[in-house]
Amino acid sequence: MVIADVAVMPLVPAATEDEVYECVDKVIHYIEQSGLKYEIGAMSTTIEGEYEKVFDLIKTIHRIPFDNGFERVITVVRIDEKKGGITIKEKLKNHI
Repeated sequence: MVIADVAVMPLVPAATEDEVYECVDKVIHYIEQSGLKYEIGAMSTTIEGEYEKVFDLIKTIHRIPFDNGFERVITVVRIDEKKGGITIKEKLKNHI
């Protein structure tokens, strides 16, 4: 079990901020349909799951902006992996 903090940022050619948000909404919708546990934040989404499933999801969501007409995309990913696994709940146990 790993936790990944992911931010997909479509860059060009976006004429408006609304176009960027529309594409990010498509990324979030895909994450929602993945079956993996996730939490949406103001600047990124945290995803929890088995290593291969999380990395497969990251590869797919990085490509979504290209499939929607964007020519450049930056995706920032941070991974937290612990022997025996880690969950979002465990990571936030002192803050819930």
